[in-house]
This record gives sequence, C-alpha cells and structure tokens, in this order.
Amino acid sequence: MFGSHPAASSRNAMANAVVVIGLGRFGGALATELMRNGTDVLGVDMDETVVQRFNGKLTSVVRADATDQDVLRELSVDEFDRAVVGIGSDIQASILAASRLVKFGCPAIWAKAITEPHAEILTQIGVQHVVNPESDMGTRAAHLIQHRILDFVPIDADYALVRCTPPEPIQQRPMDLLNVRRRLGVSVVAVCRPGGQWEPIEPGTMLYDDDQILVTGPTAKVEHFSNLT
Repeated sequence: MFGSHPAASSRNAMANAVVVIGLGRFGGALATELMRNGTDVLGVDMDETVVQRFNGKLTSVVRADATDQDVLRELSVDEFDRAVVGIGSDIQASILAASRLVKFGCPAIWAKAITEPHAEILTQIGVQHVVNPESDMGTRAAHLIQHRILDFVPIDADYALVRCTPPEPIQQRPMDLLNVRRRLGVSVVAVCRPGGQWEPIEPGTMLYDDDQILVTGPTAKVEHFSNLT
C-alpha cells in the first residue's frame, strides 16, 4: 500500500491503515495482529535491529525518531486516521510522540502507559485511548481468580462482559421463563455448545453444565451471577 516509500499521498489512502510507533512487545504484537487481520501497518521504531526484524512482516517499517514532528510529516504520519504509540520504557518519548499525533489532529490515538501518572498525562494531552497492559491484565486476572469466570472484559468503569459456564439455577429451563435480567440484573447474550460455535440466546434456549455463555451487566452483578449455586 505504501509503495517503496512509507509515506502515502493522501488521507484517503490512509483510511484503512494504522501507524504503530514503537515495535516492542506490545506494539510489535499489535502491529502483527493488525496485519494478520488485513489492516495495512506503517511501523516506526528507533532501533535498527527491531526495524530489520519486522521488515517484510508489515506493509512498511522505518527507522525514525517519532518525537520529531518534521520526520513524522515526511512519513505522512499526519495523514493517518488511526495511530498507536507503543513506546513504553521511554515515557518522555511516548508523551512527545503522542503529543505530535494530537497536534496533527489524528482522529483516533491509542497509547501504551506503564504507570498511572503516565496514563494521566497521555489523557490530559488528548489521547483518546490509553492502554495499561500490565494493570489491565492484573485486573482481569483478579476477576478470573476470585470467581468462576473463564474470561473477563471490562466495558466501562462498572460494566463488564464475562464468559462463564451456566450456573446450576439457570440450567435446563427455557431462558424466557427465567427472567434473568429482571431477577439478577444481567443479560445472557450468547451460548457455545461443546464443539460448536457461539450462537445468540433465544427465548426458548436451554443451557447445560457443559455450555459456555457470554453475560453482560454491572461488574458486581455478573460476578455474583457467575457464582450462583
């Protein structure tokens, strides 16, 4: 997509592409997954060894100082609609690179934070999506350890999506007779039978102990639901 030079000629050409600044563990894994899912990626990193490692794996990868506004303009980073700052170890570089993207008016910016103050500064300068992988993983692991939950995804400060097995009280009865939302304050939205695929919950759906289900609702209520006996 980016041709022989990593820059493109118009914002329209960048509409379905993402620039990833910093190709460490977080940025590199994210960039690779984006490529696997069909999204063009421009990777930027200061380390020549890292750049060589990703050569041929991304649409384009370049060694450059992402804190330099002129360099970013030369790479047409100012034309991207989506950008990720994956720099973690150098907080100053992370903040400077993110501030350049904000100044460019990039509509959607994600940035990795390694501390709460780092996250706070990124938010204050205008980064829309701040990710703290270690903190987020710790929070997720705590929910998995404390409850009979197979997976936990926070949707908002006090709202979550969880994957769990059906609690015994809601097994082997049609869902429309259980009034789960009214009685327990959560919604059971999908079910996966053993060896099958995820399917939406229908009024007559019945659940069994070897099923897996997706449940949404306030965090405390979905956790309580998963532990029903």
